[in-house]
Amino acid sequence: MTTDLPRRQAAPRRRPLAPLPAAAFAVLLGLACAAPAHAAVEPDEPTADLTLAPAAQGFLRPGASLTTTLTIENASTEPIEGATATLSIGRTPLADRTQLRAWLDGTTQGVTLTPAGTAPAEDLAPGAQDTVGIAVPADHEALEGLRPGVYPIRAQLGDATAESVVVIEDETEPVGLVVPITAAPQSSGLLGAEQLAELTAPEGALTAQLDAVAGTEAILAIDPAIPAAIRALRDTAPESAVEWLDRLMVMPNDRFALQFADADVAAQLQAGLETPLSPISLEAYLAAPPQPDPTPTPTETVAGASEPEEELDLDALLDIGDAEPSIHWPMPGAVGPGVLDALRTPDPDAIALVPSDATTQGADGSAVPARGDGLLIYDAGVTAALDDVARATGEPARDAAAVAASAELWFAAEQTGDAPLLVALDRGAGLTDEDGADDAAADLVDRLSAAVDVVTGSAAIDAQRLPQLLDAAPAAVTPAEPSADESRAAFVTETIESEKRIARTATVLEDPTLLTGQVRAEALHVLSVGWDGERSAWEDAVTAFRERTGERANAVGIEPPATVQLISAGANLPVWIRNDLPYEVTVTLVARPDDPRLDVVEFTQVVAQPSSSTTIEVPVEARVGNGDVDIELSLLSPEGELIGPVQTVEVTVRADWERIGIIVLVALVVGLIGTGIVRTVLRRRRAAAAEPTGSSGTDDEPSKGPDA
Repeated sequence: MTTDLPRRQAAPRRRPLAPLPAAAFAVLLGLACAAPAHAAVEPDEPTADLTLAPAAQGFLRPGASLTTTLTIENASTEPIEGATATLSIGRTPLADRTQLRAWLDGTTQGVTLTPAGTAPAEDLAPGAQDTVGIAVPADHEALEGLRPGVYPIRAQLGDATAESVVVIEDETEPVGLVVPITAAPQSSGLLGAEQLAELTAPEGALTAQLDAVAGTEAILAIDPAIPAAIRALRDTAPESAVEWLDRLMVMPNDRFALQFADADVAAQLQAGLETPLSPISLEAYLAAPPQPDPTPTPTETVAGASEPEEELDLDALLDIGDAEPSIHWPMPGAVGPGVLDALRTPDPDAIALVPSDATTQGADGSAVPARGDGLLIYDAGVTAALDDVARATGEPARDAAAVAASAELWFAAEQTGDAPLLVALDRGAGLTDEDGADDAAADLVDRLSAAVDVVTGSAAIDAQRLPQLLDAAPAAVTPAEPSADESRAAFVTETIESEKRIARTATVLEDPTLLTGQVRAEALHVLSVGWDGERSAWEDAVTAFRERTGERANAVGIEPPATVQLISAGANLPVWIRNDLPYEVTVTLVARPDDPRLDVVEFTQVVAQPSSSTTIEVPVEARVGNGDVDIELSLLSPEGELIGPVQTVEVTVRADWERIGIIVLVALVVGLIGTGIVRTVLRRRRAAAAEPTGSSGTDDEPSKGPDA
């Protein structure tokens, strides 16, 4: 919670006073009662924060009047009394961009200024903001006779001051502007529906980029992965994304395609590749085509026959419209003579877009013409100033930054003379504010538009189209030798090795590019220039890519088997085939025993379902003998590639146990039968022996004796 009450320090704990002599106590008491010369220090008067910005982004034609806007903000907790704001102009132009930056930073001293205008400022409550306009008529002595140049101006209100400049220009300068159409870097292969819906929403970053360049002659550098992501979703694409793509395709702006995912070409060439990587296939990302209505109306039937589903091959997915070919925009400062030569060896028409401070002629901050041999060079100083405009929060700060960018632009154009000058917006310009925080606010369009308007919206600028820049006579400009980013080059080498492993696994698929295409697309995203300055996030993306690649390379294999006891002459050996891929795979199970005591079916073709384990029964037959037999199990793809690690199952053969068991069982049965027969015979014999002697053995009555 905040409060306007002054803060107080915690009172220290009091301790009992030690006994003092009477004289000393009297002295202390007198000092305590004496009134000090100053009972309290008067607080400093609150000072306003001032922001000064001339109209028309600081450009002024000779003989025209000057209009400025002074924004006054009271950031203190005390009110500021009204006063008169004064505007002064220096009649001596600033010499170069070094003096310009020093003046705007407030570090220049001894500049002679001429008062040119005043305006009253009202009382300002704490936290309030006010705007005051100060105009200087064209015939004022401060403006009279000023030659073309950049002149310092200062506004003062009380003790507060604000510095800015005014640019006197009597002719137009040829300047081209490149604006990237890119999304924030990611590690997935293509943007998903949720991401596209957010980016193409009314306040989304991609929408803001198109809004900023609409109706201008800005040159668009488009990441083809964005249109591809929208088209791949077919009818499931967000409506806002479809509208965004339609709008992009009908824009008349000159354009060229960045590498897929805005990948860094320089790192790939530094890793020794002969040509930059390109997408293999995006089939894995395609949504299912719409199904026809099973009961269409007659009208719908005719329409369906005349309008077949558009074939979405790779070229159709990546289409960005009528684009200039062979233009590459690598990581700023990463292109040296070696990279440029490697780029132009397979394509003599290849052109690299590089910042001026990455050239030998512009390393000291000097401006260089836009066209070089195999190069398009954009001014690094103006680009940084435009980035400040795009990141400035609030209209006053944005207007002031635009004036500074206009002055940077004038100095750069003055140095290049009649040759065209090229400037650019950085990737991600405007996606974060001046404090570096992520920004999804509605003023994103305003910030990007303000940066673009410095170049394309000024009457002092003759906006150059891309063919004009390419047709200009090349100047003697050479790229400076950069310090190679070994980690990025190493990742490229690692990617190539990973793709080889994935390619072997992918042979289990009917269409191997379903897998290899994903890996290539993800690798290009990890190589995106947008990771520049985000080292920790980039390393996380590399780690995630490695994990996914390792999982895919081992996605199909045999589950480790358990030991099998074989006690019969024939049985089925269970084998589990694991398939972690989201696609059906076809493999051949190869089983080879290391002992002839087992007869095993050597080849078994298996069709494993997506994301599941499939059980296979392999017939096994014991021939003769007992003992332990190892069966080597392996998987082969239809192209003969070994898939997954080889597994070994140990089989304990006890084939004689079955025969022994039968013999024992027969013996038992025979013994039981024989025993029964013997017992029956013996019982009858005992019964016969027990009958009386002489018995007739009949049932007749007994014969009568002689006395009957």
